[in-house]
Amino acid sequence: MDKHASQDSLNLRRGHCGFTLLEILLTTTILLLGLTAVFHTTRSALQKMAAAKELNDAQNACQAVLNELLARNNPIEPHIGKTVEHLPRWKIRVDIYPSFQSGLYVLHLSAQQFLPDGMIPDTRYQLIRWVPASRVRLPEPAAETFFDYEYSNGFDSLFGD
Repeated sequence: MDKHASQDSLNLRRGHCGFTLLEILLTTTILLLGLTAVFHTTRSALQKMAAAKELNDAQNACQAVLNELLARNNPIEPHIGKTVEHLPRWKIRVDIYPSFQSGLYVLHLSAQQFLPDGMIPDTRYQLIRWVPASRVRLPEPAAETFFDYEYSNGFDSLFGD
């Protein structure tokens, strides 16, 4: 009987020496799913990092335009859509609003991204400074207003009007 028991034990060991095709397929599937998830996460993180860098560049460009406007002796005028060399999809807009404080104006710079298909995403940056009235040149009253309704809601709540 010992001889027969040792023969069965030997046969059982031989049957468990390798992996079955099903086990290999299951392991490969799990590995591929994990790699796909890692690849997708990495790609998404790289896209978000590029968008954050572009927004940071737009913020720096907006600050540079503000510094340039404040450094000049020329009066500051509102303008729409100034493009920046190294950011072709971004435009910087300068708006000037009267403030509740006599002799001061609100200088509002905003950078907004424009996509190639013409759509405007919500990606924007805004910078607000107070400037004395002597530094401002507003358009003629007969001209079309440059006050944007979208900004007016934000400024009404900001200044309590």
